[in-house]
Amino acid sequence: MKLKPINKFKTHLPKASAFTIETEPDFMKLHTLCIASGKRGGGKSVAIANLVKKAKDEKYFDKVYLITPTYASNKSIWEIADIQEEDIYEPDINVLNTIKKNVEGEKQEWENFKMKKELYKKYRKDIQNTPFNKIKSGDILAYLEQGFFDFEFNEKWKYGEERPPRLAVIIDDCMGTDLMTKRTAGLTNLCIRHRHIGDGLGISIFMLVQSYCSRDGIARPIRENCTHLLLFKINDENQIKKVKEECDLPVEDEEWEAMCKHSHSKPFNFLFIDFSAKCPTKQFRDGFDSYIVPDSLKDKCECNKKEN
Repeated sequence: MKLKPINKFKTHLPKASAFTIETEPDFMKLHTLCIASGKRGGGKSVAIANLVKKAKDEKYFDKVYLITPTYASNKSIWEIADIQEEDIYEPDINVLNTIKKNVEGEKQEWENFKMKKELYKKYRKDIQNTPFNKIKSGDILAYLEQGFFDFEFNEKWKYGEERPPRLAVIIDDCMGTDLMTKRTAGLTNLCIRHRHIGDGLGISIFMLVQSYCSRDGIARPIRENCTHLLLFKINDENQIKKVKEECDLPVEDEEWEAMCKHSHSKPFNFLFIDFSAKCPTKQFRDGFDSYIVPDSLKDKCECNKKEN
């Protein structure tokens, strides 16, 4: 087959409008749409609580919301993640609108802080370098409204480091509630557009469910946009096979079965799948701490050769 070029056509990529969070190489890429799937009592909540705690310790998240109908019985678990009581919600029909408004409010508060800080810089410059009768009346009015003539502006950004807020929401044990019924597309829309809400501020989503791809499980559009999957032990082998088929995982059937068997042989452990990994040899992990490199992927990435 021979290709004959017609005209040179250069594709110009737009600047990304969605906000991304820079993380360490071995941490998950954020913002994430992360699903933890496994049977009841299998360790999903503990794993996600510890993952979120790590992210908060590293300043990857400033505020985390929790949507769950079972907070009272799981309080000791979610205290690991240090989630504030005012950020915990029941999974009613309006909760997603509340989360969206919270994100929009955080973005607006950040923009207001930046505006006030820049305005104060301009105020200081005018006061030091410009005769008062030469300062524009509109600027004087703005300075008065902010109270700059009465006190020195030394306000600090509420999250410390001056950068946009970093937010996450955990959705736990909500199957069967109004939040996850087919009567509303709100959850699907949030998951598909989670990186863009709040005018591009975005939010990471952690969803904990007992079934990944059953009829009563997660909607297919959500699964198709999943960036990370924690697959805990389940007794239905057909579900395990279906995960591999639906996710189009680049491993042989025998390798897939071996990885699942290895990870699930330890209590409360899971197979971690990173769909956003650029290196095929870093797509699978035994829990959070160890990479699993199937034989069929060993020669698929240059970075693996460099490590050896």
